Amino acid sequence: MSEDFKDVARRIEANPLGRLMYGQRELFHSNLIGWFFDQLPDAADASFRPLASPGADSGRFVERERGHMDLVFHWPDRAPLVIENKVFSLPHRDQLDEYQAASSKWPHTPALVLLSVSAPDFDLREWRYLSYADFAVRILDALPSDSSYEVETMRRYAALVSDLHLLVSAVDVRSDDERVWLPDSLLSAISSTQMRAALHKARAQRVARMLNEFLPGLEQPAAGGMSNATPLVESFEYVYTRGMHLHLGWQLQASQFRRAAVYHDQSISGRSQESRRLREDVSREHPEFYSFPAPLPQTLGGRKEFNHFAPSFVYKYVKTPNLTISELRAAAAEVHAEIEQLRSEGVAERRPVEAVRNAP
Repeated sequence: MSEDFKDVARRIEANPLGRLMYGQRELFHSNLIGWFFDQLPDAADASFRPLASPGADSGRFVERERGHMDLVFHWPDRAPLVIENKVFSLPHRDQLDEYQAASSKWPHTPALVLLSVSAPDFDLREWRYLSYADFAVRILDALPSDSSYEVETMRRYAALVSDLHLLVSAVDVRSDDERVWLPDSLLSAISSTQMRAALHKARAQRVARMLNEFLPGLEQPAAGGMSNATPLVESFEYVYTRGMHLHLGWQLQASQFRRAAVYHDQSISGRSQESRRLREDVSREHPEFYSFPAPLPQTLGGRKEFNHFAPSFVYKYVKTPNLTISELRAAAAEVHAEIEQLRSEGVAERRPVEAVRNAP
């Protein structure tokens, strides 16, 4: 995969549209697709009209960011067509449901298309999936044979779209034996720090999705993202145990695997040295909150007994620079089992409104 990835990255680097894309990503694509609709109407219609539904509208035009929807195409003799565009990020059912509900109130009910590198892992219902790879083919099939500026621009764009599909697809989780994070040696073929960060974030989201498929019983889904320019994946679950409301779980950020507790007791929450000491006193009384799964190293990293993210997050960590997908799955399963055991030993208690752990 390494050489194929680097070859694709080099082609994107050599494509002027690829360089223009680096800073804006999804916004770049939506703007250029809108330009395509305006500047090459016949080719754009051949690409998009077959996706629209029978109906009528008030004219031929394109809207950008109508109600946060990326693109809405209009024709006088077709119903509108909504395009939701996802390049690096994964599609989410809740977002699509929100857009479907909003657009269903329009005078002309639109057809709904999810244009995405990654296929959804849920039932699309009213939406239709169009991959970036298929989109590239649609563009090339629709373009005329001349070499005008507009046509050449879209030929280069079709090449970019095809390569981008290959590049982002390469961050999918394909094997239990591969490392969790993308190596810097692989991403070094990309000059843009923003592009590298986008791929790191895309990888974290796909690792989280894999964990949610592997552990469907998580109280709160695992989540992936970026923090301090570093990829992160985490799983925290609310539990009432030992007379406390808290979230327990783990984080993997770069090479640090953390066992952590997020306390929801306001009496020990805060940024002062005293609140920090109180959280450490509680944590010291409950080493079971900070045990590391057996396959992982057991020697703690850092110089401190406990580390903090104020106002309520306490953690310990071990270094796992070469952690594989299978090792992460095993560790996540063991921590989840421990939390389930704590939950079963506790008593029913109303969950406070403030007992929330936000995803990264």
